[in-house]
Parts: sequence; structure tokens; C-alpha cells
Amino acid sequence: MSKTNDFIWNAIQVVCWLIFAGLCVQSGALIFNYIYSLFKPIATHNLHLGLDLSELYKQSQWLYTCVFSLIVTISIIKSIVFFYVLRLFKVIKVTQPFTTEVSALISKISYHAFSIGVVAYVADRFVNNLMHKNYNVGDVGRYWDDMGAYLMMSAILFVIALIFKKGIELQNESDLTV
Repeated sequence: MSKTNDFIWNAIQVVCWLIFAGLCVQSGALIFNYIYSLFKPIATHNLHLGLDLSELYKQSQWLYTCVFSLIVTISIIKSIVFFYVLRLFKVIKVTQPFTTEVSALISKISYHAFSIGVVAYVADRFVNNLMHKNYNVGDVGRYWDDMGAYLMMSAILFVIALIFKKGIELQNESDLTV
């Protein structure tokens, strides 16, 4: 690769590391805040970045737990996606990208991105249902407002995974004929 391409490759890796670290911190903070709020309900007023679920906690601790579980689940799966992206950077070789390990990692990223979209859709429907029943859920939608992007990303990555599988087949076929 040229120096420009190397720089871009390394910059993307650094950005992925920063996103992964941020998502891990967010997941940890959410889990900590949830546990802390069970012992100190006053913490429900400012759970994470101004999220206020105190009214929902007062109305139903069970629903509070369900909503918070959906938020934490989405955050953890996002962390897992970027973990696999970082592994992909470690494994892929630009000179010979078509390997079964790369194909498997792209497939895993695709499936996890799809699961983010599905869990986010379920969370959105669940919270909308709660709002129609006059539960105050605050501004929780910001934790899954990117569900469409993750569904689109999963579709694109699924196609790329299929291309990689076909590339591996062609590469293996080519190796046999040489």
C-alpha cells in the first residue's frame, strides 16, 4: 500500500478503537447506573447523559427494568460489533483478503448489526406502546435512533460476506488448477 493508504488504514483503526472504547465505557456506565439506581432510586433522575426515568421507576420498576435492559443490550451489541471490526483489521491482509476467517468475521458483524436493528425496533415499539399507556419514558429513543442505519449496514455487509464466500471458492478453485 502507498503511504496515503497506510495513513488512512491506520486512521480508521484508531477511530474504530476510540468508538469501541467509548461504547464499552457507555455499556459499563449504563450497567453501573442501573444497579446503583436500584439501591438509590434518586439516581433515576440522571441515569446517563441526562436520561430521566424517575417517573417510569415510580410507576413500575418492572417496566423500568425492561426499558433499561433494552438500552443496555443495544449498547453491548454495538460494542461487540466494533470488537469484531477491530479483529477484522487485525486479520485481513490487503494482498490476500479472501480468507475464511475474514469471511466469518464479516458475517458475524453483519448478524450483530442486524440484531441491533431488530432489538432497536422491538425497543421502539415497546416504548411507543408504553407512551400510549401514559407512561413517562423520557428521551430513551436516542439510544436506538440509528436502527435504520444498522439494518442497512447489516444488509450491505451480508452482501459483502456473500461476495467474500464466492471469492474464497474462486480462489480455492484457482489454487487447485495451478
